[in-house]
Amino acid sequence: MGSQRFQDVRLIVMNLGAFRNGAAACIPGLGIVASQSSLRSHALLRHEYGHMLQYRKWGFFVYWLLIAPASLLSARKARKNKSYNHMHCWTEWTANQLSFQYFSEPADWDLNRYPVVPPSAGFRVPPILRSDFDPDGKIKSVS
Repeated sequence: MGSQRFQDVRLIVMNLGAFRNGAAACIPGLGIVASQSSLRSHALLRHEYGHMLQYRKWGFFVYWLLIAPASLLSARKARKNKSYNHMHCWTEWTANQLSFQYFSEPADWDLNRYPVVPPSAGFRVPPILRSDFDPDGKIKSVS
């Protein structure tokens, strides 16, 4: 599977540690990393591709200094606290939202597993990004 791609992003098999238990990561410039079985999930690939779209939309510094650390901390919290939903973190639903729009709002999108809106009113995103969102949490300009 070493040379396989999703869209224009390389897929990298990693069957170690948290990846063995379903974790996945998007590392811009490298690819989408997950277990071989996880890389067969079209829904997961679309979600991870959303992280690539975040990188493209907000750039290197925002991605690596805000998005990636917040996402990793959220994933870690979810592993330790089963009642915490990682997909409610702003980094995740914005990745979903960007991907959902990119793929033309596909009818088979699992909105429960990969929500495209914040979990409630009063959502939080870093101040530097607030102007990119409307009051309901929708990204104003996907392009």
